Amino acid sequence: MADTATISIIIPTKNAGAEFRDTLVAIRKQTRDSEIVVVDSGSSDDTLDLAHQFGAQTISIPPESFNHGETRNLGIRHGTGQVCVMLVQDAVPIGETWLETLIAPFSDENVVGVTGRHVPRPDSDLLGRWQVEYQNEFLGENIRVQRMESWDAFLTLSFEERLRLVSFDNVCSALRRDFWETCPFRPLPFAEDLDWGVRALSAGHRLVYDPAIRVIHSHTRPAAYHMRRSYISGRVVPKLLHLSSTNPGVRNDEELFALLGFLCGEVRTMVKEQVTDWRSFSESCEPESGLWTTLSLAVGRRAPPPSYKWNPLRASYYHILQCLETMRDRQPGGLPLASVFVSALGEAAGSFVAAYYNWCDAEGVLTEEMKRLDKTLAQGV
Repeated sequence: MADTATISIIIPTKNAGAEFRDTLVAIRKQTRDSEIVVVDSGSSDDTLDLAHQFGAQTISIPPESFNHGETRNLGIRHGTGQVCVMLVQDAVPIGETWLETLIAPFSDENVVGVTGRHVPRPDSDLLGRWQVEYQNEFLGENIRVQRMESWDAFLTLSFEERLRLVSFDNVCSALRRDFWETCPFRPLPFAEDLDWGVRALSAGHRLVYDPAIRVIHSHTRPAAYHMRRSYISGRVVPKLLHLSSTNPGVRNDEELFALLGFLCGEVRTMVKEQVTDWRSFSESCEPESGLWTTLSLAVGRRAPPPSYKWNPLRASYYHILQCLETMRDRQPGGLPLASVFVSALGEAAGSFVAAYYNWCDAEGVLTEEMKRLDKTLAQGV
């Protein structure tokens, strides 16, 4: 099939900018022909004009109707290719044989999906670069044919083992149309690709990860965006992997917000005092808990403040900070140290709050405050 298959490339867009041209040029330079289907959700720039210049079919949808899963389904329905390639507007294929390499594994009839890896943009911010390099290290340097021995065996795997097994990434992926017709993407607001990977393998098929299939792709975003993305990933991914929720180390909302407040205060101090030796600072810092105690007593709570010195949130923060600083040392002209502190805070806080929310939801103790926070953090990703 791979040698003669027709190919549709599906790209969701919204205000892709002038850089979208790089993506389209790279597609048209491929050794394999393809049709391009652009599903646009309300661009006000030249995105649609660029798409037309490169011979793409365009479909316009209202911005409020965009959905990561269903919007891609719409693009596939309008395409005709036997192989459907998923791409995003800011991912630039590397090399003229990118497309040929991407569809090659479909010579195995049991393979229904293929995915590759990202290469960070040269001007990517530190956290965006770290996220890409961390994912690449996690997935490895070798071609991997992913298959599920059985569902029961899958449920015995660790979080990392499950995630590596079912990894599928619509930033750069390909799938068989005939299988998609029986197993389309679900209308999910996040991780529709991972969900599809789980269902494909559980149906007895195979996925292929090939690190030689590469696209230039990374994001430069503010810390608040990274926090929201970390949060929604932490909320959704464990459920898609059918993992049970565990307590992240806090007993109630008050303890959660106390730890978040303590860490925010610590980071604020680091920024204000222009700390450079954060390792020694982290060992000596002991935040003032009097305010938390006063507020707790005012509302009738007499539980002591949570242990601050050693807790999962703080441990996660300093682990991420260490990774970012190591990368910063290898990247002259990167983010100032203050921005590194804040970026690490957003990443750590998002995943920690997500773990707590999932635990509360599983235990049936979810408060209205956490529901409101969830609506706030789940927007804009």
